[in-house]
Amino acid sequence: MNKVNSFLIAVVILIFSSVNLIIAQGTSITILHTNDSHSHLDAVGPKTCNLEGTLGGIAKAATVIGMIKQSETNVLTLHAGDFSVGDFFFNKYFGAPELQIMKMIGFDALTVGNHEFDLGPSTLNDVLTAGFAGGSFPVISANLDLTGYPALNNFIQPYTIKNFGGVKVGIFGMTIPSPLSNAYPVIIREDVAEIAYATVVELQSQGCNTIIFLSHLGSLIDEQIAANVPGINFIIGGHDHYAFAQPVVIMNPESKPVYICQAGSYYQNIGKLKFTVDNGIVTYDNYQLIPVNAGVPAVPEIKAVIDELKLGIKAQFGDVYHIIDGFALLDMNADNQPSSRIKDTPMGNLVTDSYRNKTHTKIAITANGLIAEKIYRGAITSADIFRTVSYGYDTTTGLDFKLATFDILGSELVKGLEVGLSMIGIDDDFFLQVSGMSFKYNPANAVGERVILSSVKINWMPLNPNKKYSVTVNEGLLGILTSLGGVEVENINILPVLEYKGLRDYVRKLRVLFYSPEGRIKEVNSGDAVESSEETNPQGYDYELKDNYPNPFNPSTTINYQLAANGFTSLKIYDVLGKEVATLVNEKQDAGTYSVQWNASVYSSGVYFYKLQSNGFVQTKRMILTK
Repeated sequence: MNKVNSFLIAVVILIFSSVNLIIAQGTSITILHTNDSHSHLDAVGPKTCNLEGTLGGIAKAATVIGMIKQSETNVLTLHAGDFSVGDFFFNKYFGAPELQIMKMIGFDALTVGNHEFDLGPSTLNDVLTAGFAGGSFPVISANLDLTGYPALNNFIQPYTIKNFGGVKVGIFGMTIPSPLSNAYPVIIREDVAEIAYATVVELQSQGCNTIIFLSHLGSLIDEQIAANVPGINFIIGGHDHYAFAQPVVIMNPESKPVYICQAGSYYQNIGKLKFTVDNGIVTYDNYQLIPVNAGVPAVPEIKAVIDELKLGIKAQFGDVYHIIDGFALLDMNADNQPSSRIKDTPMGNLVTDSYRNKTHTKIAITANGLIAEKIYRGAITSADIFRTVSYGYDTTTGLDFKLATFDILGSELVKGLEVGLSMIGIDDDFFLQVSGMSFKYNPANAVGERVILSSVKINWMPLNPNKKYSVTVNEGLLGILTSLGGVEVENINILPVLEYKGLRDYVRKLRVLFYSPEGRIKEVNSGDAVESSEETNPQGYDYELKDNYPNPFNPSTTINYQLAANGFTSLKIYDVLGKEVATLVNEKQDAGTYSVQWNASVYSSGVYFYKLQSNGFVQTKRMILTK
């Protein structure tokens, strides 16, 4: 009997120990998150031999999400907004298939991004209606006033609540009040801190143990809200396309940590955040940014849906997936590098050069926010090109913005540059990229006084504030400069040339791309010396690298070029791997025209590139040696 009692006592102790262990462990919850997918249903990036992309895409992301859901309980799957605009999938289907696939994967909430309104609230309502036929999941944003378009109340709510074994998790969203938004008559409210506070109080009143802010405001505003609004545990963010390897930690007004996460864009990463709730106390456990790369297979059923959708795209836009338009020798980024003072980007230089190639104006300008994506090293297809300039919607062709030309006084041109510099540190979407000109700026100066006037050159000649210059932009930037910026222009001409097709034609013309930052735009500090605008080019030469002749050649060819100013000049030859094989010029030269011969008798047949650099001007062309 004593043995039996002892056994029972041991069992009771074991049971209570197990219960205490379970209580001590609390409830473990996993957040899986993505953001800014921009209709990238298919993988992008470096190509396979079949011209299939290897990075991201919703079918590969579904594999990562599905594997985690199989191995873990209490999983939240969240999207921080901007599922719209950015790929042929949007221009053909407007986002409805992405919502259907997200529903299939099991997303728990989606925040409304600013690009969801690019075609207006009516189109968004139609997309939500089609995408959620037969069932839906929560779409949230607490700072949308839907009074002017009440039909969206059927789909969009300020927040949602999930319950995990008695732990109530409140999730609320917000949309960045972008001046470029096409949301009217929907109003995107700007009092985001007040709305965040009120929403947190509301969720707490409903018994939420944990508050997640699913934000499409951008990291700068996220950090401000984290620092000033108590009660938020985690901010799952979007808009910037940043990929945080680990959360940014901000202390709130109660000196409690708020963890801010972003997972990049285009389904190229899935963020995984784990936390525990024990007796109402929320504890951050760990974070992992999981790459969706070439090693991740696609879910076959979802890949089959995407392949079927691509057939519809081919029927409307041609074979944009399997015809090679060109090759990139290196990745060409569209983002400014914070560590560098050179602020022109490879994609900014390529896109604006393509404008001038089509229109032959003196200058071309675009904005960072109008270049959606980089071009990856390797083969380039039309789908790759379209993704880089996919903003805008032309109702006739179903494609992007048209190009536009106008004339502008030099003084108004500077005003336009100041518009682009006015949002530095707040929203770099307005930062301008240029061709046919160069300038320097000081970000520490007051708004409206940041351009260093003596540094502004038009085709290497000092800016004349009283002279008119011809400019090419796209329709989107034309509206920003004239309507929002108050810049005065003349002789506006909207061309029957789409930005995408102009860029595609230029890529096909160059065939091989070798773009990099060139120094067209430079950031300076207050103590930096800025060169004077002394006249060094009285003959009015432009910088120009001409086509070599003959081409193809054997064994010699002649390269002609023109310099607009005195300066150190180099002309070098590279092979197809980007390795330098010959230096033809490496000295200071005066403004003027030059001719150089290259004897390639000791080199093997193949494609070579010749690159001219002088005073920040950089241009590369291709030639073929045949033996």
